[in-house]
Amino acid sequence: MFHAESLLIRFLTKVCDVLFLNAVFVVSCATVVFSGTAVTSLYAVALKMIRSEDYEPVKGFLRAARENFLPSFPATILLMADMALIAALHRILYAEVLIISPTVFVFLVIVAFLLTALLSWLFPLTARFENTFVRHLGNAGRLALANLPVSFLLTAVNLLPLLLGVFVPSALGFIAAFWLLFGFALGACLNSFYLNRVFGR
Repeated sequence: MFHAESLLIRFLTKVCDVLFLNAVFVVSCATVVFSGTAVTSLYAVALKMIRSEDYEPVKGFLRAARENFLPSFPATILLMADMALIAALHRILYAEVLIISPTVFVFLVIVAFLLTALLSWLFPLTARFENTFVRHLGNAGRLALANLPVSFLLTAVNLLPLLLGVFVPSALGFIAAFWLLFGFALGACLNSFYLNRVFGR
């Protein structure tokens, strides 16, 4: 049962890897400018984990961060714009008075969802392949449209903590604790399962 190659040991090893990967990701996101690089590095490791390639959660993350800081910087700007828009929508949703019309609010929600969907492909592409930002952006848009069910799943996973916080506010503390411990890396691994299948084609 406790043999080095046993199912239990392999499972516990994966859990520890996800825990360490999530921890280094959360620490890296403390600097907002570094957040896009952190997401790219997170997927660089997660994609390898799902492909069962050799990887080291912390060292692999830091290595990917050094390599992807400049390539991922334009995507970081888009990420910050998306986060700012989502934060604004959240504030509008809970405002005591009507700030904008419902039509404009719905339009902005759609924009935020589409931008999140685009970024859900853009960062993994940057982590997996070498290309210019413009080509990565174009490929992300084409892949998002050509794989709508996968795009919806990726976006839902990435927005899940926010959606849970909105619809289950009583569990906000548990949600925050889970994502700080496991959630970001676990979500990236789940997304990577489907991303690797698409990239493999």
